[in-house]
Amino acid sequence: MFAGTNMDKFSTRCAILACMLAAVPHAVASAAEETWPELSLGDLMKVGVESASRKSQSLSNTAAAAFVISAADIKRSGVLSIPEALRLAPGVEVAKLSNNKWAVSIRGFNGRMANKLLVLVDGRSIYNSLYGGVIWEVENMPLEEISRIEVIRGSAGLAWGSNAVNGVVNIITKRAQDTAGWLVDGHVGTSTGKAGGTLRYGSKMEDGSAFRVTLNEQRRDGGKEVGGKDAQDQFNDTSLSFRYDKPDGVDTRWLFSGRIFEAQSGDPWLIPTFDSAAYYNPAQYGAVRLYPFVSKKTGGDLLGRFEQSTDGGGEVRIQTYAEKFMGKVPGADDDRTTLDFDAQHRFPFGDAHDIVWGGNYRQSKHREILGSTGFLTSSQTDVTVSLASLFAQDEWTIVQHIFNMQAGVRIENQTYGGTTPQPSVRALWTPNEQHSFWFAWSKTVRSPSMVDRTMGAYPAALPATGPGTLPVLLYANAGEQSGFGNEKVRTLEAGHRAQWSPSFYSDLTAYVSHYDGVFGILPGSTMTANSAAAFTGLPVDPACTAAMANFGLAAGTPGLCQTLERGNILSVRTRGLELSTEWSPMSDWRLQINASRMWLDGGSDNTSVVYGNSPKYQGSVRSSYNFTPDRHFDLWLRRIGGLTTTSTIYGALGATPISARTELDLRFAEQVNESLELSLTLQNLLSRQQLQFYPDYMPSLPVVPQRTIYLKALWHGR
Repeated sequence: MFAGTNMDKFSTRCAILACMLAAVPHAVASAAEETWPELSLGDLMKVGVESASRKSQSLSNTAAAAFVISAADIKRSGVLSIPEALRLAPGVEVAKLSNNKWAVSIRGFNGRMANKLLVLVDGRSIYNSLYGGVIWEVENMPLEEISRIEVIRGSAGLAWGSNAVNGVVNIITKRAQDTAGWLVDGHVGTSTGKAGGTLRYGSKMEDGSAFRVTLNEQRRDGGKEVGGKDAQDQFNDTSLSFRYDKPDGVDTRWLFSGRIFEAQSGDPWLIPTFDSAAYYNPAQYGAVRLYPFVSKKTGGDLLGRFEQSTDGGGEVRIQTYAEKFMGKVPGADDDRTTLDFDAQHRFPFGDAHDIVWGGNYRQSKHREILGSTGFLTSSQTDVTVSLASLFAQDEWTIVQHIFNMQAGVRIENQTYGGTTPQPSVRALWTPNEQHSFWFAWSKTVRSPSMVDRTMGAYPAALPATGPGTLPVLLYANAGEQSGFGNEKVRTLEAGHRAQWSPSFYSDLTAYVSHYDGVFGILPGSTMTANSAAAFTGLPVDPACTAAMANFGLAAGTPGLCQTLERGNILSVRTRGLELSTEWSPMSDWRLQINASRMWLDGGSDNTSVVYGNSPKYQGSVRSSYNFTPDRHFDLWLRRIGGLTTTSTIYGALGATPISARTELDLRFAEQVNESLELSLTLQNLLSRQQLQFYPDYMPSLPVVPQRTIYLKALWHGR
């Protein structure tokens, strides 16, 4: 449980929000707050997308599998977190590990730290160089501040570099000029909708500049274990953020933004043990003990950006940011400082060419302190990871408004991955205003994270099963022992977008990707003995003796340690289809249908893929209906395929594949007046009390997501 002081802080903040709302019931509504309009996908075809090629271009002119999640989509979906919002895009895999942890990926290899998806906030990478993924529980920004989320499925190494292997998610926040006045956003309910509040104030100056300051607090209850027992995975997050936008003349723009945060999340671990007296539900979890823990994560970031339009339609953009992060898990403490500098220049060349070139440098300094559990080991506790790259691309218009091509390459050097080129070639054919066809070939790399290279782990303790057998402790060695390097990916994609009628639109993508050197378990293993098992003839390893004692093996008891080597081993192929459609049967009714199908070939049952378990199919239907201009009803039905890959660290539970699931969310909303909207949201109504994913990177307690019902009030005014 959280300390009483945190409860007091939370109650005080909620009281402040309530008083603010009560004190200004007759305030004038803010007409300045500009939300991303409720556009159909056909209308969105004309809206600029920045993330595919690092320049604004309409979706219809984008030779990539791009999808835009608008602010209106996020609001009407009723979601409370960014991972939930990403379910709105086709092909994005989202699984809930607990009430404070998520697994999010695109086109396979999902996991808590999915390492083949690059996520940005206003162009700032939130990809964690320690784990090689996104720590979603600390990315808890107010959803009302998001202008749109651009989702690019497929390789994007030319535009964004290593780790943009299967896609890029760019979360773009609203300009300060569009958020003038007060905003109060509060909700209360059950489970993940327990309580939350946002208080924001923004102002515009006479010179056109504007700023906003936002206080955000979210609180969630713990979920349930399989079997119904309470799980201590509660969550509490507080953040304070600001944004300042300043135009400098007609052609120059400045942006400064920053945030500080503190997040506390329950994260009980199941640690291997040979001590039968310490077993926690051995029939379900096997030879493990429960290690209760509240993980604390604090930090902040500061970003600055300069943009200037140049003669002839060009642009210069320079951006830099600094980030500080301190996090605790049962196995280790991470203290990280990151500095990043990015610059690009776009200019036309002749009448047919549009060139973008630039570079990036990033440095992350890590200091690791290992915890007392002994689960994790590290060969290096102070590490500096650097990345430097240069890129150039040319978009060549061959036939005006009908056919163009884009080609380029990024040369990147990374501490653990060396120097690699990442080329890309794309083509777009638009025979008329209703149809467009595109094709792309790309080569991208996934560079090792610090955990991949320098950290090992003890994933399982296997007690003796009978006479003549000995207990065995499994150890997964650090990737540096095998020289683990870049994973290389080649992707071929093709797509078709069509506006079949004013009310029906479709977007279809097909792809095939070949992965070389995917992180996996190498053939063979090394077996050593503790001091009491010298009679086996195996090498006696003092480290094995100490490790087995640390995990509860009684003194004088013979035992063995099996070391598994991890490195570049697998050749994996994925193929898939992704479809998104929109139909408006009438002006007040909007239907969206998304579907995806993926085939993954990574060996027998894909069991050698260390991290990554993804459904073969996904589908969703969203219905948005306006009873009146002020009364809205939204329905969101989803079907997600089962997961076949099981877990080695959760005993009998982990040996059971996860079955397919169906989810249903409902939302009712009424605009009471120009300032106030009230809504009721019901999430996960068809829950069968089943797991969605086995925790993979860390041995967290598996938690069953619960149904959620919450009431929300959104007020804004001057």
